[in-house]
Amino acid sequence: MSTIDSKLTRRCLVRAALGMVAVVAGLIAASNGRLRNNPLILRDVVTTTEQLLVVGGALLIVLGGLVAVRSIARALRSLGEEHIGDARGASLAFVWTIAGYGLVLLLVLQALKVDLGGLLVGGAITGVVLGIAAQQPLGNLFAGLVLLINRPFAVGEHIVLRSGPLGGEFDGRVTDISLFYIGMVTETGPVALPNAHVLMSAIGPGAKSPEEDDADEGERENEPVPTGAGGAPDHSKGVSG
Repeated sequence: MSTIDSKLTRRCLVRAALGMVAVVAGLIAASNGRLRNNPLILRDVVTTTEQLLVVGGALLIVLGGLVAVRSIARALRSLGEEHIGDARGASLAFVWTIAGYGLVLLLVLQALKVDLGGLLVGGAITGVVLGIAAQQPLGNLFAGLVLLINRPFAVGEHIVLRSGPLGGEFDGRVTDISLFYIGMVTETGPVALPNAHVLMSAIGPGAKSPEEDDADEGERENEPVPTGAGGAPDHSKGVSG
């Protein structure tokens, strides 16, 4: 990693740490405040200070969470561009950004004393339904993350993929690695392969089909053997002298 990239990543991580400190401070402040009266307790009055603690804590969580999420995403993008390629670094940063914003939203709702029980139950049911409906895209997404982490091949590398779900063998150069598809250029043209099927494939020169070798061997076996008088094999041909 270059010195400039190292300094950029270090600054992003420092900002992310400061943002997380602000989030923790907001959670502590919100936990010491209240927004509404409790009807079960007589003379239960919510003071302005308690309301300000909740509102201020929620604002701290929002601001600190945004800073932390964006700083970590920028650090991931910088590290990804340096080690695993521009496109894959941007993809990892995008996945983290979506997950980070979701986490910040949950923390803000918790700080505002929103009952998350019903929300989580409804979200779980919705998640199951969406998971079943989007099974194939999610499978490609998680397979893409595995390929990004393990890196069995790189962009620009010539590889051979052989798999039953892919319908045979693909021999070509890798042009793109995204979260859902692998782009290749083969002898017959460009092709996009789903990550879930690529992850189950044999990868490498050893994945090439041995059909050509078998065909050559069969041709050698079927070659006519020169015969001499009486039908016996003639071994004199091809011997010098």
